Amino acid sequence: MLQPNQFQVNEAWIVFKLNDEPIHTELDGDFYLLALMDAASCYILGSAPVAAIVAELPQMESRQLVKEMLR
Repeated sequence: MLQPNQFQVNEAWIVFKLNDEPIHTELDGDFYLLALMDAASCYILGSAPVAAIVAELPQMESRQLVKEMLR
């Protein structure tokens, strides 16, 4: 298993879901919250909602999501 001390800060990031079940809203539908964490420091860099109906984010949307999380 990989450990934080095997990385330098900003060398690798981990994206993961913060909730197992979607959050239900009337206005925006169902969504999950994704978090972006630095692998070395274990610092959460940001989080963003993603529609629950999306099985996998396209590459362009993934890049945009990371940009939003890093603001």
